[in-house]
Amino acid sequence: IRDSGATARILTRHHARGGQVASVCAGAFALGHAGLLDGRRCTTHHELQDDLARRHRRATVVRDVLYVTDDRVITSAGIASGIDLALHLLAARHGPGAAARTARAMVVYARRNGDEPQASAMLRHRAHLSDAVHRAQDLIDTGYTRPLPLAGLAAASGVSERTLTRRFTAATGLTPLRYQQELRLERAEHLIGQGATHEAAARAVGFTDARMLRRLRSRP
Repeated sequence: IRDSGATARILTRHHARGGQVASVCAGAFALGHAGLLDGRRCTTHHELQDDLARRHRRATVVRDVLYVTDDRVITSAGIASGIDLALHLLAARHGPGAAARTARAMVVYARRNGDEPQASAMLRHRAHLSDAVHRAQDLIDTGYTRPLPLAGLAAASGVSERTLTRRFTAATGLTPLRYQQELRLERAEHLIGQGATHEAAARAVGFTDARMLRRLRSRP
């Protein structure tokens, strides 16, 4: 940074106008210089965390996490965690399905951050490198509210029904149907949290009535 004062002014002005700022690795020091870490939780590379805490005593440095979000200020650990941060931002703006597809294209695991709420099922079950299973998941992610026969998923994935079921279960711990049910349940829980009735939420995610939804919600 050739002119840290000018950079600090740009960062603070952007954040003050409602913008989001993010850093990777040692970039947290630039945010600290701009005063954007004061009173906020943050992180950086593990070898720099003590130094960050000493220089910016009003910040709370969080250890052993991939990234930290606090009031539109996002900081990540080492360079590699910048990928996790980018996937997090992509999921927040465009949905977990887009983040999962991007992670697959980059041939990286979509890791859950230990300091963040539980990731969507679309991301939670993508930590594998089975191309056939990813293809099936892509179809389920975009069409989980519709009936999705196993034969169609298998044909689109280029394998037999038995092979898809075996690989899907090995990669995700779920059958294709159970994975689809998880997506439906997750969406229904969100709708209910927004005030929808069980019946309305059930129909919105593809169930014919609320009975199956209630069974899934009561399942351990």
